[in-house]
Amino acid sequence: MKVIVETGNTHLALFLVRLWLGAMMLYHGGIKLFGGMEPFLDTVATKLHLSPIFGWAAALTEFLGGACVVFGFLTRPAAAGIAVIMAVAAFGVHATDAWARKEFALCYFIFATVLIIAGAGRFSVDSLIATRLSLVTHHEIG
Repeated sequence: MKVIVETGNTHLALFLVRLWLGAMMLYHGGIKLFGGMEPFLDTVATKLHLSPIFGWAAALTEFLGGACVVFGFLTRPAAAGIAVIMAVAAFGVHATDAWARKEFALCYFIFATVLIIAGAGRFSVDSLIATRLSLVTHHEIG
């Protein structure tokens, strides 16, 4: 019974969320940056009525933010960028589309929001940096 009501391994769960979200953002950003920018920039211009610079910023945020999330490096800022892009995708680009077109963007938005709230977890570069900073600070104080 204890196993059913225990909190479980939150750090492992965050690691899995990071790997999935980061890999998917790397994939989608990579598709855009390495051969698919023209159709994406056309969508940014026609559906959102925005400058191509916003399309480039979104693709770079997906790709570089995805890499940061996979490794758990600057996770909260990277996840915040991803969350903004996924909100725009769901409520801007796919605003008039059927639910199925919004669903993936909203799932990625929720995963990114989880990482903004909880952070990267123990299995991350962020955790290593925080541990090192804590040791240095503790050593300087002591």
